[in-house]
Amino acid sequence: DGTFAVDNVKLGDSLLEIASSEYVFPKVHVRITLKDPVEGEEEGRAAIAARYVQIGSEWSDDAPVLTYPLRISASDKYDFFTERQGFSIITMFSNPYMMMVGASLLAVFILPKLQANMDPEALRELQGKKE
Repeated sequence: DGTFAVDNVKLGDSLLEIASSEYVFPKVHVRITLKDPVEGEEEGRAAIAARYVQIGSEWSDDAPVLTYPLRISASDKYDFFTERQGFSIITMFSNPYMMMVGASLLAVFILPKLQANMDPEALRELQGKKE
């Protein structure tokens, strides 16, 4: 049923992390302190305060305290594999390499036709610059 117990936890702050290869579990900050002893007792009883925490943030006492015994359920399922995208002609031509090939082909086939349509004076001037 997925239950477990942790014995002999020392006083102070602890971080409870549940390791699973299939599910994501939230991390829980557990603070164990001693209450003041009641009359007739030598030691005080342990007080447990557990709160959800995000890694990288300070442990604050502002978050709501979880009820004891802790009931922690998975927040998400790991998704290690993604669906492969199907073939798309648009994706193929949006590739920068294909855009460069397309621009080169355009220059090879279209520019000579534009040069043929130039007026003769401009063509002679252009050929004079080449020589």
